[in-house]
Amino acid sequence: MSRIGSISSRLWTAAAALALTAGTVFLTASPAAADYTQCPSGSFCVWEQSSYRGDFRHYTSSNPNVGDYMNDRMTSYWNRTGKTVSVYEHSNYVGCMFTVAPGGSDAAVASHFNDKMTSLRVGSGC
Repeated sequence: MSRIGSISSRLWTAAAALALTAGTVFLTASPAAADYTQCPSGSFCVWEQSSYRGDFRHYTSSNPNVGDYMNDRMTSYWNRTGKTVSVYEHSNYVGCMFTVAPGGSDAAVASHFNDKMTSLRVGSGC
């Protein structure tokens, strides 16, 4: 085998090994799993990202303004209050978007509701 053929063969082997290693890293990496233990019983929990991931807040009572942090950031939710919860687009319960039955959840709200929650009412429908 010539010197060039030998170098080419070694480069090909190194490239194949690198590709295999990179592929293994991508195959084993997975998004953070939902951590339902974050959502305490008796709470309406909202997450900033889909599939109950990312930063979250939980509410145990009606809230005319969910606060600066979660305002217009909700993407997934879980209702553990035992009561109906209504979600509103604007503060002071204006612009009802949807109502969530006790135990209801959604890993990714419809795109027209995504990142729009500003207030919520526990124990009341729209």
